[in-house]
Amino acid sequence: MAYFLNALLRNLLAGLRTAFFLPVERSAFRLDMAQVLAMFVASGLVDIVLDALRAQPGTQFTVQGLDGELYALGLLMLTSGILAALYRDVALFVALPIAVLASFLPVQVLHAAPAIAGVAWPPGWAAIFDLVMLAWMLGVCVRATWIISDTPPRHRFLRALLGGVLLTLPLWVGPLSGPYEGWWAEADTSDDGERPSPASEPVLAVQGTLIDDALDALEDARPGIVDLYFVGFAPDARHEGFRMELENAQHVLDERFGTHDRSLLLLNNRDTATTLPYATLTNLRRALQEIGGAIDPEEDVVMVYLTGGATPDHALAAVHPPLDLVDVTPGAVKQLLDNAGIRYRVIVVSSCTTRDWIDALQDDDTAILVYAPDDARPAGCNGGETTSPLAEALFDRALRTTDSLAAGLAKAADDLGPQSSRLVVGAGIARQMSGLQRGGPIRSALLQLH
Repeated sequence: MAYFLNALLRNLLAGLRTAFFLPVERSAFRLDMAQVLAMFVASGLVDIVLDALRAQPGTQFTVQGLDGELYALGLLMLTSGILAALYRDVALFVALPIAVLASFLPVQVLHAAPAIAGVAWPPGWAAIFDLVMLAWMLGVCVRATWIISDTPPRHRFLRALLGGVLLTLPLWVGPLSGPYEGWWAEADTSDDGERPSPASEPVLAVQGTLIDDALDALEDARPGIVDLYFVGFAPDARHEGFRMELENAQHVLDERFGTHDRSLLLLNNRDTATTLPYATLTNLRRALQEIGGAIDPEEDVVMVYLTGGATPDHALAAVHPPLDLVDVTPGAVKQLLDNAGIRYRVIVVSSCTTRDWIDALQDDDTAILVYAPDDARPAGCNGGETTSPLAEALFDRALRTTDSLAAGLAKAADDLGPQSSRLVVGAGIARQMSGLQRGGPIRSALLQLH
């Protein structure tokens, strides 16, 4: 046992030096099948810890993560076997996996560090970081091959480069063809089969009728009156709280701000698959286009409430298994509103890491309220069985106790505090919202007469 542990420590130290391009020789590694298994276990344990640190609230440990680990190990062993055959050096079959796995441990940690720390990347920087990490992984694989193949007869550099490229191929093709599950996953909310699949043909047929009926039911705006239209959008089917938020929001706005026949909900939820249209970008585009054709763009206001879990690049997660949906970015929402010809906008976003939405959507004719807690993983921001803090502040408290939409937004932002929310109101939308009073357009018109 002492020899085994000493060999493991030597391999870890040699891998660390390899990863950071410090001097190291093949003799620094201890190469046998026991160490191949040891490095595989060490890599798996590191992945488990890193996945746990990155896991969002509501996730749970799952042994399905082992599928991805075994698949990756199988590809690594296969690639090492191919290189051993090409170079006619059977020792590479054991040596390369040890050197690569030992060298990748610090790479794994640094790759996960920004997500664990909750780093808010500027637009495009997350992709740049991933490319840098891939380049580092390629360099590590090339160096590992160079070190392990320390006595090739000729063309040592070319052999190392070829070996590095082959060893990194699983990084590119693995996720496309094999299992790619983490050790922590969303709790299984699937039912016992009593409800139809969201992707079944009967449900999809009903969905076409639902969105058509919802759009046909929207009333046209009234000339001379500032009408408020409301769209509730929840694309994440993993938590019941999102459904509760939309239903409550529609009820409050219909009751207190006169949006009857001028509001609709787009929701991903297994229980509403045959009663409400899906929350997809396609349906959101159709809804906004219909509203854009029904309103007077110089007069009426459209409020869009978006709620759901967040993706690592700060988009709104669109999740409704087994459907393959497109996540919702602030840029996409802005483009849909622009294309629909909707001028006066009130945008409310309840999710994690939503501060980027401000920069993308704010202008003179837009009011935007986002739930943007400083804590990278605050309770409730990615959904749960109850409504989110922003939904409670806005719909349960503020809009039930204030006489105007503008006052309700301000009260909700003040209730949440600057540490957890941000409200930006353009001058144009501020003037337009002055006509949106509790009781709806009729009461607003009477107030204006007096």
